[in-house]
Amino acid sequence: MARSSGSSGAGGAPIFLVGTGRCGSTIAYSLLAMHPDLAWIPSWVSALPRIPALAFANRVWSLPGTDRFREIRFVPKPVEPIMFFRHHLRNYTAEHVDDTVLSEGRARLVPMLERIRRSHGRARFLGKLVGRPVKVELLAALFPDAYFVHVTRDLRPTVSSFLKVDFYERTGLLDPWPWSPIPPEHLEFFEQAGRPQELVAAIQVTANLAELNRQLALAPPERQLEVPYAAFVADPIGQVRRVCALADLPVDGRYERRLLARRLVQGADQKWMKHFDAAQIRNLDGFEALTTNSTNTA
Repeated sequence: MARSSGSSGAGGAPIFLVGTGRCGSTIAYSLLAMHPDLAWIPSWVSALPRIPALAFANRVWSLPGTDRFREIRFVPKPVEPIMFFRHHLRNYTAEHVDDTVLSEGRARLVPMLERIRRSHGRARFLGKLVGRPVKVELLAALFPDAYFVHVTRDLRPTVSSFLKVDFYERTGLLDPWPWSPIPPEHLEFFEQAGRPQELVAAIQVTANLAELNRQLALAPPERQLEVPYAAFVADPIGQVRRVCALADLPVDGRYERRLLARRLVQGADQKWMKHFDAAQIRNLDGFEALTTNSTNTA
């Protein structure tokens, strides 16, 4: 696949938060979206993707004292740009990138993200794209100067979070994976354990992470940063500073004060202990040991 020789438009290099599904990226996205230099796709534009100029309403967050209204229903909020990407890139859901997808991305998606940035009146674009489809390969080609912040989370709390989503209530359903065959030792362990739903989620999270890491390897390592979700919750100011240092973004006192005023939910990574019974914990322990041994011997 040929890489784009273009830039990110008139604005500076974009920043993309990536990770597996349920990796805890929402809090990182929410905090970084408060940065005075970063534009993002609001809920209004997600609902009406044909009208990127609606991002003009995001400018309300530049006004003093507006943070207290952030959670009001009809106030624009930063959202994952799935609907926007699907509207402006017809093959967005394709798991593989080809020249057709890349050409359409250059012609439609790149200028549309630039319109979002300009409507918002900010210098850079910030986006969050987690889970499937993994789009790092496409984004790295469309935006050669982009930064990628990989939000990571331990397997157990990630699986616990997945099992609280309605999709994973279908016990024993293991969807086909589009990139490479699921390792036979994973399938054997799954069958021997009785096809439990916690292993459905664990196998798919592991496969998702493997593909994400493969695609991240296509982007310059100096333009990437790995940030554990637990670290973001424990030290939001410190982790925001790390991201901003990577992307050459200033961090001033007003921005830090706004971050400190946000209430973060503590202890989310410990909730899995109450969610799983002893048999489920044994299954996840065994699966994690299996994947660790597979990685060490690869």
